[in-house]
Amino acid sequence: MKRSRLVMRLLVAAVLPAVLVAISLATILADRQYQGLDEALRARARAEARQVASAAEFGVFSGSREALQALVRAAQAGDEEIRAVTILDVRGMPLASSGVSVRRTFGIVGWEEEIANYGSVTVVMTPIRRSRLPVDDVYSGTEAPESKGEVDGFVILEMSRARLDAERDRQILIDALVTLAGLVLATALALRIARGVTRPILHIGDVVERIGQGDLAARVQPDPAEVMPSLENGINHMAQRVGLAQEYLMQQIAAATAELRERKDEAERANAAKTRFLAAASHDLRQPLHALGLFASRLAQVPNTPEAQPLVANVNASVAALQDLLDTLLDISRLDAGLIVPKPRDFALNELFARLRLEFADTAANRGLDLRLRGCDVWLHTDPQLLRRILNNFVANALRYTSRGGVLLACRQRAGKVVIEVWDTGIGIEARHLQDIFSEYVQLANPERSREKGLGLGLAICDRLSQLMKLPVGVRSVPGRGSVFRVEVPLGQARTIEPEAPASAARLDGTVVIVEDDADAAAGLAELLRSWGCRAIQAPSAFEALQRCEDGGVVPDIAICDFHLPGDEDGIAAGFALRRRFGPLPVLLLTADVNDKLIVGAARRNFALLTKPARPGKLRALVQQMLAHAKAA
Repeated sequence: MKRSRLVMRLLVAAVLPAVLVAISLATILADRQYQGLDEALRARARAEARQVASAAEFGVFSGSREALQALVRAAQAGDEEIRAVTILDVRGMPLASSGVSVRRTFGIVGWEEEIANYGSVTVVMTPIRRSRLPVDDVYSGTEAPESKGEVDGFVILEMSRARLDAERDRQILIDALVTLAGLVLATALALRIARGVTRPILHIGDVVERIGQGDLAARVQPDPAEVMPSLENGINHMAQRVGLAQEYLMQQIAAATAELRERKDEAERANAAKTRFLAAASHDLRQPLHALGLFASRLAQVPNTPEAQPLVANVNASVAALQDLLDTLLDISRLDAGLIVPKPRDFALNELFARLRLEFADTAANRGLDLRLRGCDVWLHTDPQLLRRILNNFVANALRYTSRGGVLLACRQRAGKVVIEVWDTGIGIEARHLQDIFSEYVQLANPERSREKGLGLGLAICDRLSQLMKLPVGVRSVPGRGSVFRVEVPLGQARTIEPEAPASAARLDGTVVIVEDDADAAAGLAELLRSWGCRAIQAPSAFEALQRCEDGGVVPDIAICDFHLPGDEDGIAAGFALRRRFGPLPVLLLTADVNDKLIVGAARRNFALLTKPARPGKLRALVQQMLAHAKAA
């Protein structure tokens, strides 16, 4: 099979150029010969037509149709290739005709001689001009100029091209036979050459294939005819060198593989350690921070001496800063680990602007800055929480680095998208630093690393979130005049939403059962709930919570359960145990590590979910909403 394919390729390589050259030459010669014969035929047709036109001059002038008819018959009889002769008057009306014309109508195109081909007939139209004889001026010795004369009619002569076409076909047949003979001769020569070359080539190919498959002992057997001795010896030397090189490479690969396996194991151990650290940081650090935040919030509500009030305020500020620090570090780690998955949906932009106004209004007022928001009545389609995190960092940075003037949060529509921009009148950024600010821990105007100016991770988080959600971000700035940060968000579909009732600052009324194994967190939460007007019952497990409710004869209105509980129990199981005893009880899950599985599980069971450390304001609003639902039920 290989031999036949190789022979075929050699034949093609040898025969194809010869065939192409032969066909090209035959075509050129045939075309030239045909052109010459065609020109000869056209010249003869013009000569015949002119001769008839000259002879028909008197008959046309005198109107003798019998003489003209005899003329055209004699012209056709004089040349067997003339198919038809027609004489027309100056208006194009036939005066005499002979033979069968290929033209049914005779349109006069011009007053000059014309020739054209109609299929297998060449048609010549020659004008019949009235001759004017020059008269000699015997006195002046000059001769009057010759005139072409007026056109009295036309001669249309049609000459058959059958003999020309037959000659063309004969020439094509001769060229084809010559080409075929050349092809046969070239094929015979190519076969003879191929038979002497294919055997050693195929043998060398088989040896090379065996070497490629790993048989390094394969060698080429010398050809007795010595067609390719250099190639055969070269293949054998190559096989020997390949064997030595492969042995060396196998040793190197084994060593490299062992080293890579060791590094892979180290990387997997490091990644596992990082995962364990993130899990521990997400839970173990959030637990005491959650309790600290609850205690600090409660401490701010109780009466304090004038000396203690600044201390309480500083404690709350430190707790808030610690919460922001932990959230930022964990967000960076979760983004790098690919644990954050966007959940795009349609939402109103003005709702997001309203939340940002509430969040930053006090900060702007305390710094003496003007915070303005210029919203758009549009809907966006993206993850609202992640977009809020981007805008939160933009606005926080703008307020942090602006000492006078103000900050503007605005939007505008452009090409199916909404461009949200944060303008400030701050210190600005030099052009060479515009890309550096999106890197980790870069703070251009904070050499002393002041905690009030953040950690330098906010814009790095914005950059990662923008890439994750495919929302382009950008910045332009003028040093000393301010900066503009922007993000582009696709438009969404508007929908009707029910307005939520505004949260009330009045005291809450209801009984809350707390299932929390961390004593500090449980005590802080219970104390904070009591300060809001609720009755709190705390227990480390669902069993003890049920027992304490029964001992006190209390039916709770809502339950707050920590997700991580001792043993095999978790917050979802505890919520179900309380619901089995007290009916459709609203349940709030508190957790230090949120994942998609937990979010889906909580939503499926109609449990509310809040991440630790919980902000007291958000916790109060959620508890108030759950109590209202419980009373309505």
